[in-house]
Amino acid sequence: QRLVLAGPGAEREYVCSTGRKRGDKRVRGDLKTPEGVYFITGKRTSGLDFQDYGGVAYPLDYPNPVDRLRGKTGSGIWLHSRGRPIAPYESHGCVVVNLDDMSSLGHRLQNGMPVLLAERLRHGNEAAALEAAGRVEGRTRGWYEAWRGEGGTESFYAASPQGKALAARMRREREKLLRGRKPIKAEAGPVRVLEGPGYWVSWFSERVLLDGGALSGIRRLYWQEDGGGALRIVGTRWIAKDGEPAP
Repeated sequence: QRLVLAGPGAEREYVCSTGRKRGDKRVRGDLKTPEGVYFITGKRTSGLDFQDYGGVAYPLDYPNPVDRLRGKTGSGIWLHSRGRPIAPYESHGCVVVNLDDMSSLGHRLQNGMPVLLAERLRHGNEAAALEAAGRVEGRTRGWYEAWRGEGGTESFYAASPQGKALAARMRREREKLLRGRKPIKAEAGPVRVLEGPGYWVSWFSERVLLDGGALSGIRRLYWQEDGGGALRIVGTRWIAKDGEPAP
């Protein structure tokens, strides 16, 4: 029942409340808070009851691609406050903070900000964690180099039927985006990595220059280890820059 705002020189801790039922969310209406890596998708201020939501809410992207693979259902997982003092374990699955805390926290919450939800965080071998993150970063850069080249990315995806379908979908999206044209220039920003329960998510900014225009946004890749320990993509998300079409 703690929310920690982490960052260089900016770590703050707040009291929070999560779902009435303990454990990882599985199905709609189970009153549990999901565990995993999620991202803020916007800010909502209209149509909210003040006593229940404090007048502002930050929706999270539950269920993410790994949640969907695992058959999880439900929606409407938000970070918000209340118009009254909160109590432990009282939400329907959201993460709730006190109104005064949201007043000081809210200006730091931005669209696309990662939110890690967990019953507990594992503290262990930092070197091993950095090595794992480095592996994910390396695979992410390898995928991007293949994508912006000739599109030969199939070996990066899981060998499951879902992985093969994802590879085919990404190939179609690339063909639709390019329409027979080659990218004039494709650039990727720094790769960021977070570990979730049984998966990793990597993300980076992307800008592709084409004849007659450009496409820019954020690319997210969701990775799991296969039976041989190799990292494979099991899900993707593309968040286009405002005003531009998604591939």
